[in-house]
Amino acid sequence: MSEAEEARAERRRWITLAEGVAVAGVVIGGLTLWNNVSERRTADAERAAERASSAKARAALAIVATPDGGGERLVLSAPDRRIERIEVTFPPVLKVAPQSAVGDVAIAADWIRAPVLAITDGGADAIEGRLPVAITATWWDGDRQRQSGAIYDLVFATHGRLVGGRSLALKALARREAATGGVARRLDTLWARELGRLAG
Repeated sequence: MSEAEEARAERRRWITLAEGVAVAGVVIGGLTLWNNVSERRTADAERAAERASSAKARAALAIVATPDGGGERLVLSAPDRRIERIEVTFPPVLKVAPQSAVGDVAIAADWIRAPVLAITDGGADAIEGRLPVAITATWWDGDRQRQSGAIYDLVFATHGRLVGGRSLALKALARREAATGGVARRLDTLWARELGRLAG
C-alpha cells in the first residue's frame, strides 16, 4: 500500500470516528430533550393537580347548624366563610317546594312541620328522625362566587302535647354524602328507609 493510500485510509478512519461522535451527540441531545420535555410535563401535571386540589378545598364547605328558638329553626354557618344563601330541596314524596334563605341563613321547622307530622302520625308521639335534604350553599371567595352542594340529614324530634297534638323541633344537621345526579330519587329512597326505621 502506498503512502497516499495509507493517508486516505487514515482520513476515512478519522471521518468515520467523527461521524460516530456526531451521531452519539445527536442521540444524547435527543435523549436530553426528551427527558426535559417529560420532566416539564410531569411538573405541569403536578401543578395542575395542586391547583385542582386547592380549588376543591376552597369549594368544600363545612356547615355548622345551631338550633334556635327551641328548635324552631337551625341557623347555618361555616367556620371560615360567610354563607350568603342556601337552597334546600326535600324528598319529592314529601310534596314540599324547595326553600331558600338569604342573609340570615336558617332552616325553619315550619317548612316541614305539617307534612312530617302527618307522615309520622299513628305511631309514638315522641320520635327522633332524620329527613334527608339536599342543600346548596352559596358564598363569596374574594371576588368569586362559589357553591357547594351535598345531601344532609336534617335531624328532628317530635313530642306529644296535651293540647294541639304533636310538636316538631329541629335538632341538628349531619352531612350524609355528596349530591350527584338523580338527587330527587336519592332523597326519596333515603326517606323511605328512614320511615321504615321509624315504623320498625
